[in-house]
Amino acid sequence: MPGCSPLSPRVWWLSLLGLAVVLRWGVMIARPEQLTTDRDLYLGIANELREGHGYSTPGTAVPTPTAFRPPLYPLLLVLTGGSRTGIAVLHLGLAVVMVLATGRAAEKLAGGTSPFPRLLAGGIVAIDPLLLLYSGQPMTETLCACLTAVLLWRMTASEPSPRDAMIEGLLWGLCLLARPTYAAGLVLCLVGRVLLRPANAAFPAISEQSPTFPRLRFGFMVVMTAIVVVAPWAIRNGVVFGKPIVTTTHGGYTLWLANNPVYYAEVVEGGDPAWNGESLQRWQSETNAEMDRLQIHGEVARDLWQGTRAKQFMANNPWRFVRACGDRASTFWAIFPGRTADSGVPQPMLWIIAGGYAAVWVGGIVALGRIAIRRSWAENWPACSLVLGFFLVHLVYWTDVRMRAPIMPAVAVLLAVGLLWHDVPRRE
Repeated sequence: MPGCSPLSPRVWWLSLLGLAVVLRWGVMIARPEQLTTDRDLYLGIANELREGHGYSTPGTAVPTPTAFRPPLYPLLLVLTGGSRTGIAVLHLGLAVVMVLATGRAAEKLAGGTSPFPRLLAGGIVAIDPLLLLYSGQPMTETLCACLTAVLLWRMTASEPSPRDAMIEGLLWGLCLLARPTYAAGLVLCLVGRVLLRPANAAFPAISEQSPTFPRLRFGFMVVMTAIVVVAPWAIRNGVVFGKPIVTTTHGGYTLWLANNPVYYAEVVEGGDPAWNGESLQRWQSETNAEMDRLQIHGEVARDLWQGTRAKQFMANNPWRFVRACGDRASTFWAIFPGRTADSGVPQPMLWIIAGGYAAVWVGGIVALGRIAIRRSWAENWPACSLVLGFFLVHLVYWTDVRMRAPIMPAVAVLLAVGLLWHDVPRRE
């Protein structure tokens, strides 16, 4: 067997994996304190678990059960011991798996005839600025991007069999335990895989119906397996809160956070690029004070109250809500990842990043056009459904630019496959 030349696809691929690790390691070394800055309390919950207090709110005198955050990431953090080194190793490992799976998914969808899709898709997620930034922080972006990539890879490699349906369901369940937003993608994906007819048979799991295992049965088994995976979390919440919460006690808050008079006035209509920190803190304090005054206590009750307030406000202000949706859409796809003051990134670098994202979005539009021309929506629907699902949820709920980080592997796969200059070969 001939040896690899310096420019062989294998060498390029190994170099790409090395680049992904080096860039993330550089982010961690540059700002090591970020690895243990617990903005979303995931580390605090993991510490409560390690100390035997259960899945509890950190910082309370008496252990207080919580369902404010989804459970998968804190459970993984328990394994790291809460140390910077442990978190760094976890995130680097997840990043390597993400790049590998993203490349394999693109390669499979493209028919395996060219190294271009694998290298392009893997390269996009290897250097994506948002994924780099949050790889150095104890937040779910790295985990969720990894799960998205592995899920896409498995869906492109699936056969219409019970075993593969159970594997997909397992992965969907893990996604839901990491971020409930995946529920929208799951629904869209299953509907599309039942209704859409493939232009070719390169994607066996959605190929023509098999008499022994038709599409509906495949989808049903995916859903049932995902339910089994999520069930322990719902049962635990039912025992603790008297209500089998399958997501979190966070949805009402994030809906109210994105749809309240202060946010609409200052950001949507006032033109501020982001909600001012002092104003946000004041609004949060006033909201908590109002709930205290009304004697609304407990996570479940507070979440329900905030969700109800948000829905009432949206119903009473339909045109303002539509305008807010437009504002959130532009935020979700913004080419600037933030301001220098917020991100700590120098302004010239922000312009370079903006140019890179602009190129990706233009490439994505071209890729979607080519997918439409080829009539290959069915084959590419899993990636489309993940992107569309996250986008639709964040049209309504709280949105900032990092909310799109988990779907960047799907974006990368669509771009890489759509930009192929030849059609995906058919399977006879």
